[in-house]
Parts: sequence; C-alpha cells; structure tokens
Amino acid sequence: MWNLIVITGNVSPKKYNVDLWSPITGRKRDGYMSSSKAFGVGIREARKVAKEEAALYKAEIEDRTGKI
Repeated sequence: MWNLIVITGNVSPKKYNVDLWSPITGRKRDGYMSSSKAFGVGIREARKVAKEEAALYKAEIEDRTGKI
C-alpha cells in the first residue's frame, strides 16, 4: 500500500476536494486513513494542491472526478 492524493467532486458545481489517503497497517483491518488537504476549490487550485502534496508525501495522484 502507498499514499494516494485523491481528487473528488464537491457538492457545489465546479468545485473539488483534495484528500491524502495514507495506509493503516498493523491492525485487524488494513485500509486507508483520509485527511483533507483542500475542500471546495476550483480546478486549478485542486491540481496545484494535488501536485504539491504528491511531491511532499511521495504519493500518486488519483482523479475520481473523470473531468480533470
């Protein structure tokens, strides 16, 4: 498992969220812990934050909106 930066849509039109998903290991159920890095931002800001966080955490960027 590895860190992921996930870009998802927001409830507001043309707004996006950026989250860091970190693996949780050593417990009964392995999975991911999510922490928000940007909430309700435009597309340019979402891309910028995703790139910065990916470099910082050595993570892959995953687009879950289908629009970026």
